Order: sequence, then structure tokens, then C-alpha cells
Amino acid sequence: EVHWYTGYAMDDSRVKKASELLSAFFDSEIAAKGASYVELSDSWRSIAGARLGDHSRPKEIRHNMLIVEAEHSGWIQLLQLHQEKILAEVQRRYPDLGIKSISFVIGNGQASRN
Repeated sequence: EVHWYTGYAMDDSRVKKASELLSAFFDSEIAAKGASYVELSDSWRSIAGARLGDHSRPKEIRHNMLIVEAEHSGWIQLLQLHQEKILAEVQRRYPDLGIKSISFVIGNGQASRN
């Protein structure tokens, strides 16, 4: 088959194999990070501690920063006191997420996962 944009005959099966390979590579990397993020979310209470974990949750990861949502500024202050320990534990358990820092934000009052 001749493709109009190249003018050369191409074997369609070879093109599909290359695109499938690229797709599989990127999809598996994204899937692995997604699975790690779900595990992080599920284990948040054990990472932050029961008391803090009941009033906060991982919200998202942006630019290698874990953004944690807390119910109230008082919970943020307590989380900040334990920030280094929490960050070290997240990095130890989930190195593939590449988290280098943590930021805390006040949520809409539904941070608790209970």
C-alpha cells in the first residue's frame, strides 16, 4: 500500500507493531504509577497515623509534589509537624511516584475517607 504522505510503500503490520510497542510502554508506566497512587491513597492512614489520616487524604501529585487535603487548618499544622516523617515514608514505600515534597491544602470538609 502506498501512503499519500510518504509516497513509499509501507507494510501496515510493521507500523502497527511499532505503535503497539509504544502504546504498551507508556500505558504500563502510567498504569504502574496509577496503581502506586491508589496504594498510597489506601495506606494514607498508616503513613500519616490514624489521627491525622482520618482528617486528611492525598489529593493529587503535581510536579513531584504530593498535595494533601486536610479538613481544617489545625490539621494542616499538625501534618506540618510530621511532614518530614510522612515524606520519608511515602518516598520509601512508593519511590516510583517520584515525590520530592508535600504541600497541604484545606479541603471542602470531606477529606476523611471514613
